[in-house]
Amino acid sequence: MAKLLALSLSFCFLLFSSCFALREQSQQNECQLERINALEPDNRIESEGGLIETWNPNNRQFRCARVALSRATLQRNALRRPYYSNAPQEIYIQQGNGYFGMVFPGCPETHEEPQQSEQGEGRRYRDSHQKVNRFREGDIIAVPTGIAFWMYNDQDTPVIAISLTDTGSSNNQLDQMPRRFYLAGNQEQEFLRYQHQQGGKQEQDNDGNNIFSGFKRDFLEDAFNVNRHIVDRLQGRNEDEEKGAIVKVKGGLSIIAPPERQARHERGSRQEEDEDEKEERQPSHHKSRRDEDEDDKEKRHSQKGQSRRQGDNGLEETVCTAKLRANIGSSPSPDIYNPQAGRIKTVTSLDLPVLRWLKLSAEHGSLHKNAMFVPHYNLNANSVIYALKGRARLQVVNCNGNTVFDGELEAGRALTVPQNYAVAAKSLSERFTYVAFKTDDRASIARLAGTSSVIDDLPLDVVAATFNMQRNEARQLKSNNPFKFLVPPRQSEMRASA
Repeated sequence: MAKLLALSLSFCFLLFSSCFALREQSQQNECQLERINALEPDNRIESEGGLIETWNPNNRQFRCARVALSRATLQRNALRRPYYSNAPQEIYIQQGNGYFGMVFPGCPETHEEPQQSEQGEGRRYRDSHQKVNRFREGDIIAVPTGIAFWMYNDQDTPVIAISLTDTGSSNNQLDQMPRRFYLAGNQEQEFLRYQHQQGGKQEQDNDGNNIFSGFKRDFLEDAFNVNRHIVDRLQGRNEDEEKGAIVKVKGGLSIIAPPERQARHERGSRQEEDEDEKEERQPSHHKSRRDEDEDDKEKRHSQKGQSRRQGDNGLEETVCTAKLRANIGSSPSPDIYNPQAGRIKTVTSLDLPVLRWLKLSAEHGSLHKNAMFVPHYNLNANSVIYALKGRARLQVVNCNGNTVFDGELEAGRALTVPQNYAVAAKSLSERFTYVAFKTDDRASIARLAGTSSVIDDLPLDVVAATFNMQRNEARQLKSNNPFKFLVPPRQSEMRASA
């Protein structure tokens, strides 16, 4: 009997190990990419107050990076209904200004209405809620797994928000399919059609229910201590499906927020963001004809990281008071700057500590016409590059030395660059701007050309012997490019464009 039990346990262990190995092999095979494409959204769901567009997460390059991408557009007085996701998100505000909020379980309601009502109306209900934040163009917003999130546009300019969901995160205990759990409405969940295409089990015959719709009415009546009419509204019964995930708010929302912040926002002032920048780091002096010295930035980040690790007692920043956004789109202190080539600004967990929880970071770049960023690769992260404006020619090379992408990336398209794949780009427009989402909170790059690159840091004789060239040729390879990352256009290109 004991032998039979031992044999059964051995068989189960072997079966489990085989399944795990197959799963790991399947995930690795997803990244054996021979061709990468610049992709547009292939699904569009319109709502009363805007629309949501999604890229197919079943595409091999997204499955390799284990991420999903979507784009939301909110019109004036449009509210994106609260929802939470099975994986962390980074949201980049491409255009517009407005409000956003998150609900962290257990955190206090720090925003309250005034205690006394106006004009002697008598005592009435006083609303209170968790902190509400403003966002503006160029912001990165960090949304943790399972945290309810909403956003609202109170301006005339439509808000365009690009969202990356990291389904490969260890915080995601479901499958690799992104899922939105809506708290209201009966709209279609934007990624559900891809789940059906994948052959997964359908949630219900009605694909448009919110999280409360599956509960029986009497449960909700008891849980909220309200009548059936309110429960019907909670469950989205008889609601017009065309209202969707983004609804119009008649007359606008009344937000409890400090009046001085509202006034600054209405004037278009950047005072608040500039104060944040001063707290994080002092602006660097621009260097003529050269990139800003990245070594200085790396030293600052290294010292900052070391001091945090040495003195970190777990109370440095609580969840309830964590800063949830940082602006990288119009920062007065870019990390890399060349007046003839462009600028680069990054945000990591050293700048925005909440990203340490999400294990994500981001980069915003701007290139002048015919300027380029040198061939480089990400040491520890996959990258999804989304073109914001203009177009550029990009080349991506895999571990076999094969070109997996050689083409144009234009505004509205996204390109996945897997970890360690080499990438370079040259702008074809007067100004090419992009945002790159990266799947590590301290994503690092290694440059393959220019000053302080891998080639430049090799001994001269090693370079000569490696590439079978003369010493003077090796010297040219090491030193002819005096720039670190951003390379201005050649003189002939500048004259031609003029």
